[in-house]
Amino acid sequence: MDYIEAAAALGQALVESPQYKKLNVAESETFTNTEAANILVEYRKVQQEMAAAASGDVSKEDLEAIRSKLLEKQQELNANTVIKTYLDAKKAFDQMMQEVNSVLSHYLEGGSSSCSGSCESCGGCG
Repeated sequence: MDYIEAAAALGQALVESPQYKKLNVAESETFTNTEAANILVEYRKVQQEMAAAASGDVSKEDLEAIRSKLLEKQQELNANTVIKTYLDAKKAFDQMMQEVNSVLSHYLEGGSSSCSGSCESCGGCG
């Protein structure tokens, strides 16, 4: 199997993984749920406002007000069960991708060929 075939097989395995499937469902539910979608949009706006304020010439008081608003929006995110399900699914998928990248890095950096592909039983990759 050449590297293109191996990459295609890896891509297919990732798409078929429970983590990817859960993420897809949770993402769809999040962005079709009006309340959850609005909370995310508002949170991102305040994040952008915070980033602009942090790199700009803003008073400490204004920066603190934006920070407080951001924390308030963060609490709204955490309280919404649809968003929480999405964030949990994203975290699980990201962890899986980190494991995949660790295995790839292990081989690219000259690791032994005894890697089983399961990071659960290995301490050598990451």
